[in-house]
Amino acid sequence: MLMSMSKLNVSGLVAIVLWSSLCMGQEVHVTQGKGVVVLSVAAQKPYQLLSGEGKMPMLSVECAHKGKKVGHLVEFSPGGSLVEENFEVDAKPGELTFNMTIGGTKQMTAWVPYGDTVTFTYFGKSEPERLKFIQSLLSSGVVSIEFKPFLTGVPTTSVFDLSKLRDEMDKYPECATK
Repeated sequence: MLMSMSKLNVSGLVAIVLWSSLCMGQEVHVTQGKGVVVLSVAAQKPYQLLSGEGKMPMLSVECAHKGKKVGHLVEFSPGGSLVEENFEVDAKPGELTFNMTIGGTKQMTAWVPYGDTVTFTYFGKSEPERLKFIQSLLSSGVVSIEFKPFLTGVPTTSVFDLSKLRDEMDKYPECATK
């Protein structure tokens, strides 16, 4: 009886430790350059292409500091090309929309290609608008983005736990949001 009780306690302790590590948020990958910091969070899980290959989407905040000016961009890299349906008919040329769930609310967000054909940046017309969007992402903790990968054509939703992102941003003056 004593032996089975200790096994139960140990397995309960292991379950608690594993659960708390899952609740702590996803790790933030930091890339630094001269006056630029990019903080990236991988999706909670990869999506599968028809070939069985897994692709891991990334959501990033790029912070730049030049002189007295600070700039922020939110970037989404789905891990590959997208179906052209993501380019909504109502969108402006070159603009696409993704359905995102932020703070439990589903909303359409505008994005534009950024640097290559598989990275997109949130289309905030001004720095204050981009900062407001970043604050909404940070305060929601968990966000999701729906998109259609080119090689599957099937709507895919990637979920990102951003709970560690705010603390990481606070470590870099380039990422000041105040």
